Amino acid sequence: MTSRLRRPMAVALGIVAALALCFGPPAAAYAATLAAPSKGTYLTYRYGGQTLYVGAIGTSEQGHVYCIEAGKASDPSYERTKPIPDGDDSRRIAWLAERYRDSRDPQVHAGIGVLAHQHFDRNPQMWSRHWSAIRQQHPDLEGVAERLWNEAGQGMPADVQASYAYGEGLRSGTIDVSVANGSGEPVAGVQYRVTLDGPAEFDGGGRSIEGVSVEQPVRHAWHATGVGDVTVSTAYSRATLQLLVSNQDYVQLGDSTEITGTGIRFAVRKDFTPTLTTQTSSTIVDPGDRIVDTVTSGVAGEQDHWKPGLTLQATGWYFDGIPSDRLDDAMAPESGESAKDFLKRLEAAGYQPSAHGEATFDAPGRQVNVTALAEDGTPYAAPADGGFGTWVWAFERSRQSDEARAYLLHDVVSGFLDATETNANRAQPSVSSTVTEHSATEGTELDDTITVTGFPDDHGSFAGNDVYGVGADTPYAQVRVWWAGDADDPTKDDDYRPDSAREPEEDDHHRLIGTWDYPAANGTIRVGGGEPDAHGNPVHITAETHGWYIFVYEFAGDDRVMPVISAYDDAWERTRVERVDTPTPQIHVEQPAITPTPDRLPEAGAGVLTVAGITAAALAVGAFMLVMIRRRS
Repeated sequence: MTSRLRRPMAVALGIVAALALCFGPPAAAYAATLAAPSKGTYLTYRYGGQTLYVGAIGTSEQGHVYCIEAGKASDPSYERTKPIPDGDDSRRIAWLAERYRDSRDPQVHAGIGVLAHQHFDRNPQMWSRHWSAIRQQHPDLEGVAERLWNEAGQGMPADVQASYAYGEGLRSGTIDVSVANGSGEPVAGVQYRVTLDGPAEFDGGGRSIEGVSVEQPVRHAWHATGVGDVTVSTAYSRATLQLLVSNQDYVQLGDSTEITGTGIRFAVRKDFTPTLTTQTSSTIVDPGDRIVDTVTSGVAGEQDHWKPGLTLQATGWYFDGIPSDRLDDAMAPESGESAKDFLKRLEAAGYQPSAHGEATFDAPGRQVNVTALAEDGTPYAAPADGGFGTWVWAFERSRQSDEARAYLLHDVVSGFLDATETNANRAQPSVSSTVTEHSATEGTELDDTITVTGFPDDHGSFAGNDVYGVGADTPYAQVRVWWAGDADDPTKDDDYRPDSAREPEEDDHHRLIGTWDYPAANGTIRVGGGEPDAHGNPVHITAETHGWYIFVYEFAGDDRVMPVISAYDDAWERTRVERVDTPTPQIHVEQPAITPTPDRLPEAGAGVLTVAGITAAALAVGAFMLVMIRRRS
């Protein structure tokens, strides 16, 4: 029991001695009491016949306590605490008190005590006298204090700085955090906080993260949760200095406070807008051909970044039968318009898809060759009735996976009648004809009636379209008439009867009689018989020589209509011309019977009768020849 009582008494006496930097009557008791300073936290010196302390004069819950009123009576009790205004002096001493809180180096604490007096002593003149005595007894202490002052200037934080870097586009990245001193050099061991305000969070969750600075920047990863700007605010922890109000005032380490650092701002975006560009495999497509489109994935702009490995499904619709006079009906989807609504608008304008296609993409820059499919899933064949065809492609959000929908916020739809997505489907015309006479004789005028179908109704008037890469219509078709036979021997004409669909080369037995232009359009035309051709010139075709006369219709084709040619050996388009021989007339004169010559010549009448008989015979021969001539003509 006795020993227990003696120790508190000794402690109390030690506190009084430690606090007695100044002389004077003890103050009345206050609300709180300081404990004696720890060993190794002060130095002693002699002044005015007493041994005094410089350094830690006592301890409290906050740590070491340093005197700032030299020459004044001290008391281990104090009334209250209050913060010392912020400033470079208070920051340095607070930093030193925190930095060396656990130190047991008496010179360090004595140096801190010296600095506290130099910058906050209530009686500078009295402190000057004490400081003179201290320097004489501890000549190294002045250098220690100077070193500590500079150390605090270099070690205490003055700002926290942050910088950002993008990783995956605007979708993710890092923030580097460093705490700097007044010279901008990194400071280690300082607590800091970084807070994100906007559509982003740190990896692992949360919009605020704390750390402790090191000599290199500390890196924190973040990712976007939406689209917009993110403000990054920073703060760091800094020690404060407190005043203990007593008969003799003291200073001690105060509570840490959070100081706002330098912030930054940057844009983030989780979603992206993909694109689809297409190029038809051929601008000109013939009936029965498959419709193939090369589809390429992409992104809309510099701030759009495809999520690596993310798969998107694309759907295409193929429209055909579009007449040339509606190429100005190009339509674009409105902002935010879904593929479904865009198709409804096209339907209202009279357009419905004939086929469809699908493609899958997992990155920008991918290409897929897509073949249009019919409703039953088989490859779609281009129609024979012509017109233009075009694709509309879309990334429909509703058709994507749950993961993809987080990055695709709305449908992406291509336009209708985009030039690269449009082709001309050539029409397939057909020709039928019948010559007026399948057999005739030399000198007969020949003609042919030709019926043409399958041309576009406006064929011949389309001047072409540079935007879609389609040339102008070829306005005319040609009709050719051939002769085939043996001009020297009619009996051999049949040896040259057409037996092939292809036209022959000209030679002694094959001759091109003529070629005439006719409008390349639907309708019935008559070739020959004086009917005009496309240029208004009457056409006459006369069978001057026995043999075969063959009519051939040909259209060379253009960007909207396929070529067509009638067969050379088509029996309906040829006429057999025969030679008609004119027999040489034979004159037969009957001789009168010879009678005996009378003794006397007959009378004149007998001579007249003889002449009359001869005349009658001559008239009969003339009549016969006249009949033959008329028959030949």
